[in-house]
Amino acid sequence: MKAYLDELASLEPFEQFQNPEKLPKKPKHRFPLLKLPRLVLLNCIENLDVLEIILFSLLSKRAKSVSKHIARSDLDIRLRMTYLNQIGLRFPSVPNREWIVDYNRKKNFIPEFAFDVFGSKVNHYLVLKDSGNVIEDIKQMVEHICEVFRSPICGIDIVEESLIEWIMNFQPTIRYACIRNEVVTSVENLDCIMKSLKVTEHFVLESIGTDKEIRSIEPIPYRSISIFSSYWLTLPAILNGTNYIIRLYDSKLTPKDINTILKEWHKGSKLCNLEYLQIQAYTLPDINSYVEVLEDLNLTGSDGNDGRPMTVKIHDEWTYTLPEVESVHNLIREDGMIGSVFPSVTMNEENGEIIDVFFNFQVWSKQA
Repeated sequence: MKAYLDELASLEPFEQFQNPEKLPKKPKHRFPLLKLPRLVLLNCIENLDVLEIILFSLLSKRAKSVSKHIARSDLDIRLRMTYLNQIGLRFPSVPNREWIVDYNRKKNFIPEFAFDVFGSKVNHYLVLKDSGNVIEDIKQMVEHICEVFRSPICGIDIVEESLIEWIMNFQPTIRYACIRNEVVTSVENLDCIMKSLKVTEHFVLESIGTDKEIRSIEPIPYRSISIFSSYWLTLPAILNGTNYIIRLYDSKLTPKDINTILKEWHKGSKLCNLEYLQIQAYTLPDINSYVEVLEDLNLTGSDGNDGRPMTVKIHDEWTYTLPEVESVHNLIREDGMIGSVFPSVTMNEENGEIIDVFFNFQVWSKQA
């Protein structure tokens, strides 16, 4: 196997591997295994790991076809492009091991295999040199991996607009999507994305890149959402949504708006799916503001020992532990569902100053 990897690494230019259709008809270098009968070839490569299968499948159309019979179809594929240019690959059955395709211009020897260990977690790397347009390199590689492993993309960090168009065309349904700062430039742009891209588990939006004063009354049509710089998201957008989890940062919702949310939930006509609402709001430390939040609501007090769960499932890979508070206010709906209302803060450990203030609304029911 080492001889195979050495020969594979020596082939030049390596860029040919990224697009098998561009391979010359009569390459100067030939890989001996490819001359073997198909069944024998399958037996030879069936024990390759994920990264070795990827490299092998890029050699030729035949290698790609053979690889499809080896590769498993439950591969978790994620594009991590916020700070790194990586494709993360995992199998659910092996949670502590990850295979990473990492694009790096600075490495002298390309391709390069590496690994690191963090406790019980092991990361295996295939380091490749990008062609000068790493976004396009990653898109082509991901399309190839999806085809070989017969697996969809699980999650994506969207760091530029071209990735939005690409993912909407290549795979319009995805489990996790995070759109980074200023990739979206208008509310209209966001509306177009939400109509064309279905996110089934968790959607994150950092900020909309515009200096204009913007507002949106359109709900975000995803199960679980975390919206940063959410000043543009209005009360109607919240009330008319079907979200289960809503987390808003830098919100401009007022105490009166939050009071309206609680009243509408209590009526049972809106926010029927809601399980947890968290709003970062700087006005809540003021006692008068919190009184306004609770105004005209039939609330009961609780010291927290009434069976209220202390965790919330944000999505299928993250269960959030709720902040500990001395007491909560409970709002009980006619169907028996309980909405617990409580503020929470994060503080600077050094000087004790308040950093962030949150309004929390947790929906739950007592176990029989």
